[in-house]
Amino acid sequence: MKKYFYILAVVLAFATPSKVFSQTNSAIKTLRGFDTLKVEVEPLAPDLEKAGITKEQIQTDVETKLRRAGFKVKKLNETVAPYVMLHVNVNSIDNGVGGFAVSVTSSINQFVILDRDKSISSLATTWESKSIVSVIKEKVQGIRNFINLQMDIFINSHLKANASTQKQSTNLPPAYTTPPLVPTTKKGRKNAKLS
Repeated sequence: MKKYFYILAVVLAFATPSKVFSQTNSAIKTLRGFDTLKVEVEPLAPDLEKAGITKEQIQTDVETKLRRAGFKVKKLNETVAPYVMLHVNVNSIDNGVGGFAVSVTSSINQFVILDRDKSISSLATTWESKSIVSVIKEKVQGIRNFINLQMDIFINSHLKANASTQKQSTNLPPAYTTPPLVPTTKKGRKNAKLS
Protein backbone atom coordinates (compact mmCIF):
# COMPACT_ATOMS: atom_id res chain seq x y z
CA MET A 1 0.00 0.00 0.00
CA LYS A 2 2.85 2.40 0.82
CA LYS A 3 4.34 1.69 -2.61
CA TYR A 4 1.08 2.97 -4.17
CA PHE A 5 1.32 6.24 -2.23
CA TYR A 6 4.95 6.77 -3.26
CA ILE A 7 4.11 6.20 -6.93
CA LEU A 8 1.11 8.53 -6.66
CA ALA A 9 3.27 11.15 -4.91
CA VAL A 10 5.93 11.01 -7.63
CA VAL A 11 3.33 11.26 -10.42
CA LEU A 12 1.56 14.18 -8.77
CA ALA A 13 4.81 15.93 -7.89
CA PHE A 14 5.52 16.36 -11.58
CA ALA A 15 1.94 16.83 -12.70
CA THR A 16 0.30 20.17 -13.20
CA PRO A 17 -3.28 20.83 -12.16
CA SER A 18 -5.60 19.60 -14.84
CA LYS A 19 -9.16 20.32 -15.75
CA VAL A 20 -10.48 16.81 -16.22
CA PHE A 21 -14.04 17.64 -17.24
CA SER A 22 -14.38 19.12 -20.69
CA GLN A 23 -16.57 22.23 -20.79
CA THR A 24 -18.87 21.26 -23.64
CA ASN A 25 -21.33 23.70 -25.18
CA SER A 26 -24.25 21.66 -23.85
CA ALA A 27 -22.84 21.83 -20.29
CA ILE A 28 -22.30 25.58 -20.59
CA LYS A 29 -25.86 26.10 -21.90
CA THR A 30 -27.23 24.61 -18.66
CA LEU A 31 -25.89 27.72 -16.88
CA ARG A 32 -28.32 29.98 -18.74
CA GLY A 33 -31.01 31.92 -16.94
CA PHE A 34 -30.05 32.05 -13.25
CA ASP A 35 -28.13 34.42 -11.00
CA THR A 36 -29.11 32.99 -7.61
CA LEU A 37 -27.69 29.83 -6.08
CA LYS A 38 -26.64 28.05 -2.93
CA VAL A 39 -23.10 26.95 -2.09
CA GLU A 40 -22.29 23.71 -0.31
CA VAL A 41 -18.73 22.78 0.65
CA GLU A 42 -18.24 19.20 1.75
CA PRO A 43 -16.39 18.60 5.05
CA LEU A 44 -12.62 18.20 4.67
CA ALA A 45 -10.57 15.27 5.87
CA PRO A 46 -9.40 15.82 9.49
CA ASP A 47 -5.70 15.56 8.55
CA LEU A 48 -6.18 18.25 5.89
CA GLU A 49 -7.83 20.58 8.41
CA LYS A 50 -5.08 19.79 10.92
CA ALA A 51 -2.57 20.96 8.29
CA GLY A 52 -4.27 24.37 8.28
CA ILE A 53 -7.17 24.67 5.83
CA THR A 54 -10.83 24.69 6.83
CA LYS A 55 -14.21 24.19 5.20
CA GLU A 56 -15.24 27.64 6.46
CA GLN A 57 -12.33 29.33 4.65
CA ILE A 58 -13.34 27.66 1.39
CA GLN A 59 -17.04 28.53 1.90
CA THR A 60 -16.15 32.19 2.49
CA ASP A 61 -13.78 32.29 -0.51
CA VAL A 62 -16.36 30.81 -2.87
CA GLU A 63 -19.29 32.93 -1.68
CA THR A 64 -17.21 36.14 -1.80
CA LYS A 65 -16.02 35.38 -5.34
CA LEU A 66 -19.55 34.67 -6.55
CA ARG A 67 -21.02 37.80 -4.94
CA ARG A 68 -18.31 39.95 -6.54
CA ALA A 69 -19.28 38.43 -9.89
CA GLY A 70 -22.90 39.50 -9.34
CA PHE A 71 -24.47 36.30 -8.04
CA LYS A 72 -26.98 36.24 -5.21
CA VAL A 73 -25.83 33.56 -2.76
CA LYS A 74 -28.51 32.08 -0.53
CA LYS A 75 -28.03 30.14 2.70
CA LEU A 76 -28.50 26.38 2.61
CA ASN A 77 -31.79 26.61 4.54
CA GLU A 78 -33.26 29.22 2.14
CA THR A 79 -35.45 28.38 -0.83
CA VAL A 80 -34.05 28.95 -4.30
CA ALA A 81 -36.24 28.73 -7.39
CA PRO A 82 -35.06 27.50 -9.78
CA TYR A 83 -32.98 25.19 -7.61
CA VAL A 84 -29.26 25.64 -8.31
CA MET A 85 -26.51 24.36 -5.99
CA LEU A 86 -22.79 24.93 -6.43
CA HIS A 87 -21.13 21.97 -4.77
CA VAL A 88 -17.41 22.00 -3.83
CA ASN A 89 -15.71 18.77 -2.81
CA VAL A 90 -12.06 18.45 -1.74
CA ASN A 91 -10.85 14.87 -1.37
CA SER A 92 -7.37 14.25 -0.03
CA ILE A 93 -5.00 11.41 0.77
CA ASP A 94 -1.95 11.85 2.96
CA ASN A 95 0.76 10.67 0.56
CA GLY A 96 3.07 9.58 3.38
CA VAL A 97 5.92 11.82 2.22
CA GLY A 98 4.92 15.14 3.81
CA GLY A 99 2.01 16.15 1.66
CA PHE A 100 -1.37 15.36 0.17
CA ALA A 101 -2.73 14.12 -3.12
CA VAL A 102 -5.82 16.28 -3.59
CA SER A 103 -8.81 16.13 -5.93
CA VAL A 104 -10.89 19.32 -6.16
CA THR A 105 -14.32 19.18 -7.82
CA SER A 106 -16.74 22.05 -8.32
CA SER A 107 -20.12 21.22 -9.81
CA ILE A 108 -23.50 22.76 -10.50
CA ASN A 109 -26.47 20.64 -9.50
CA GLN A 110 -29.95 21.40 -10.85
CA PHE A 111 -33.27 19.68 -11.30
CA VAL A 112 -33.63 18.16 -14.75
CA ILE A 113 -36.61 16.58 -16.52
CA LEU A 114 -36.31 13.36 -18.49
CA ASP A 115 -36.95 13.88 -22.18
CA ARG A 116 -38.66 10.49 -22.56
CA ASP A 117 -41.00 11.08 -19.59
CA LYS A 118 -41.56 14.70 -18.59
CA SER A 119 -43.28 13.64 -15.37
CA ILE A 120 -39.89 12.48 -14.00
CA SER A 121 -37.43 15.03 -12.60
CA SER A 122 -34.22 14.49 -10.71
CA LEU A 123 -31.30 16.38 -9.24
CA ALA A 124 -28.30 16.10 -11.57
CA THR A 125 -24.84 17.55 -12.13
CA THR A 126 -25.06 19.70 -15.25
CA TRP A 127 -21.63 21.41 -15.14
CA GLU A 128 -18.38 20.30 -13.52
CA SER A 129 -14.71 21.23 -13.20
CA LYS A 130 -12.04 18.98 -11.65
CA SER A 131 -8.40 19.39 -10.70
CA ILE A 132 -5.90 16.92 -9.29
CA VAL A 133 -2.98 18.45 -7.43
CA SER A 134 -0.23 17.57 -5.00
CA VAL A 135 0.57 19.89 -2.11
CA ILE A 136 3.06 19.75 0.73
CA LYS A 137 1.62 20.21 4.21
CA GLU A 138 3.26 23.61 4.68
CA LYS A 139 1.55 24.90 1.50
CA VAL A 140 -1.89 23.40 2.06
CA GLN A 141 -3.51 26.85 1.76
CA GLY A 142 -2.64 26.64 -1.95
CA ILE A 143 -5.69 24.41 -2.39
CA ARG A 144 -7.77 27.57 -2.09
CA ASN A 145 -6.07 28.89 -5.24
CA PHE A 146 -7.22 25.86 -7.23
CA ILE A 147 -10.78 26.33 -5.98
CA ASN A 148 -10.53 30.01 -6.90
CA LEU A 149 -9.43 29.01 -10.41
CA GLN A 150 -12.45 26.71 -10.72
CA MET A 151 -14.72 29.58 -9.66
CA ASP A 152 -13.17 31.67 -12.47
CA ILE A 153 -13.94 28.86 -14.92
CA PHE A 154 -17.53 28.68 -13.65
CA ILE A 155 -18.05 32.46 -13.78
CA ASN A 156 -16.65 32.64 -17.32
CA SER A 157 -18.83 29.71 -18.42
CA HIS A 158 -21.87 31.43 -16.88
CA LEU A 159 -21.03 34.68 -18.67
CA LYS A 160 -20.67 32.82 -21.95
CA ALA A 161 -24.01 31.04 -21.46
CA ASN A 162 -25.79 34.30 -20.68
CA ALA A 163 -24.03 36.60 -23.17
CA SER A 164 -27.01 36.83 -25.54
CA THR A 165 -29.41 37.38 -22.63
CA GLN A 166 -27.26 40.20 -21.26
CA LYS A 167 -27.09 41.90 -24.66
CA GLN A 168 -30.87 41.74 -24.95
CA SER A 169 -31.35 43.30 -21.54
CA THR A 170 -29.17 46.32 -22.37
CA ASN A 171 -30.67 46.87 -25.85
CA LEU A 172 -34.30 47.83 -25.53
CA PRO A 173 -36.63 46.04 -27.92
CA PRO A 174 -38.42 48.19 -30.56
CA ALA A 175 -41.67 48.28 -28.54
CA TYR A 176 -39.91 50.23 -25.80
CA THR A 177 -37.96 52.73 -27.87
CA THR A 178 -39.18 56.29 -28.16
CA PRO A 179 -40.35 57.13 -31.68
CA PRO A 180 -38.42 59.93 -33.37
CA LEU A 181 -39.92 63.40 -33.22
CA VAL A 182 -41.26 64.32 -36.65
CA PRO A 183 -42.48 67.82 -37.47
CA THR A 184 -46.07 67.81 -38.66
CA THR A 185 -48.34 70.60 -39.78
CA LYS A 186 -52.06 70.88 -39.32
CA LYS A 187 -54.17 72.32 -42.11
CA GLY A 188 -54.72 75.99 -41.78
CA ARG A 189 -51.86 76.50 -39.27
CA LYS A 190 -48.43 77.87 -40.07
CA ASN A 191 -46.60 76.55 -36.98
CA ALA A 192 -45.12 73.07 -37.09
CA LYS A 193 -45.93 70.86 -34.17
CA LEU A 194 -43.82 68.00 -32.89
CA SER A 195 -45.76 64.88 -32.06
